[in-house]
Parts: sequence; C-alpha cells; structure tokens
Amino acid sequence: MLLKGLYKVEFETPRRKAVGVVFASDGRLHGGSSAFAYIGAFEQSGQTIHGTITARRHTVDPAIQSVFGVDDVRVDFHGSTIGDYAQVEGVAAQAPSLGFKAVLTRISG
Repeated sequence: MLLKGLYKVEFETPRRKAVGVVFASDGRLHGGSSAFAYIGAFEQSGQTIHGTITARRHTVDPAIQSVFGVDDVRVDFHGSTIGDYAQVEGVAAQAPSLGFKAVLTRISG
C-alpha cells in the first residue's frame, strides 16, 4: 500500500512516548502536534519506506517534552507499510544513542 493520506503517528524513544499527525503525499511528510511541527521526505519501494523527518518546537510548553530531549531534531528512518499502517524505526542525528520507533495509522486517504 502506498504511504499516502493523513495518519495518526505514535512514536517513542527510551525517554518517552508521544502522539501527533502526519500527512504523506508525493514523497513529502507534513504534520505536527500541539508543540512540534514535522517536515520531511520519504521514498517507497513496494512496502519498504525510508526517509528523513525534522521535528521543530513551535510552542513553548513545559508540559510537552521532546521524546529526544532536544527541540530540533532530524530523524533518519526506515520501515514498511502494511495496509493502512506503517511501522518505522530510526535514529536522530542530535541524539544518536536513543532509538526511535513509530507506528502510523491511516485516518483518511
């Protein structure tokens, strides 16, 4: 299944978990949460995907902490799509010792 549409994204590192939304279209990713914006790109071959996404804080809220412990990160990821879902994992250049995992669930095509 092609990664395309609006997705709920649940992601985590060993530090914490978080949730946001991301819109995938034509190899581009755009989304965010109440404190962070996500912008990136991906390539897909069959069910395999890989890409890069940047997360940047847009609202200062001490109650919402970054899963990486820093407010501006670039994550290189890889994974696969399965029907209306995608699973990815990766590493942030700014926190290379923390593994990153995410599950994307399609909300709308």
